[in-house]
Amino acid sequence: MQLIDPQTTSSEMVEFTATMSAMSGDMIEKLFVIEAALKQMPQVEAPLRHCFGNKVYVREMTAPKGSIIIGKMHKFKQVNIVVKGDISVLTEDGWKRLKAGDMFESPAGIKRAGFTHEDTVWTTICGTEETEVDKAEDELTIGSYQEFLQYKGNPLCLS
Repeated sequence: MQLIDPQTTSSEMVEFTATMSAMSGDMIEKLFVIEAALKQMPQVEAPLRHCFGNKVYVREMTAPKGSIIIGKMHKFKQVNIVVKGDISVLTEDGWKRLKAGDMFESPAGIKRAGFTHEDTVWTTICGTEETEVDKAEDELTIGSYQEFLQYKGNPLCLS
């Protein structure tokens, strides 16, 4: 992984970063707000494939070049693999450029955004005993940062 050179980023990613910088709240809260706005816009088809093994759920997404992607928040750490393509991913450490063959762990409670520079295949591997997609996603992902904090026993105190 390498940090993205801001001189070479696409205009869409620069606009996305500027929008996030102008918003109040932490990164995850900002991503939930942007995700809600993006859901109101025309959607790009990103086919999914699902596979289950012995206590393992594998989810593969194929996203076309030029897509902005906001992923689900996970309750538990998981492994991510860029199988094909080139994608910039907003992480807790800033933007990182990932290419085919890159693999990394994501901690629990992380929500990521990405911009695909090429058609990209992204695989996430999670541990579960569920064998149905909907049940596995309910067990492994969460809808909001507030829900995640409550799940971890540390409810957010709103003033």
